[in-house]
Amino acid sequence: MSASVYKQLEIRWVDLEPTRGAETKKKRPCVILQSNIVNQKSRTVIVAPILPGHKSWPFVVNLKPTKKNGLDKDRHVNLKQLRAVDVSRIDNFQGLLERQYLKPIHNALKIVFDL
Repeated sequence: MSASVYKQLEIRWVDLEPTRGAETKKKRPCVILQSNIVNQKSRTVIVAPILPGHKSWPFVVNLKPTKKNGLDKDRHVNLKQLRAVDVSRIDNFQGLLERQYLKPIHNALKIVFDL
């Protein structure tokens, strides 16, 4: 594949192995954060892992399951664990994260990067 066909806010299963230390491990759902224009030209995609449960940390965004996003229970996106992954690590489509989460994601990223 010369360029990815992935879209921003898609939830895809991503193989995050191998990892080291405190990095988020195993194959899990991740939200694609990279813009669509970059996705058209890149063999890597910036993703953030989606983990079980809700957290009160300032660098996470809590998610509720819906038919659209395909989540099975309450989860959270950990914006402190961003990762650029090769498109070969990306697998099945899980769902589409609702746009209502975009502003909270931006706010969490501002905290992570002190913007």
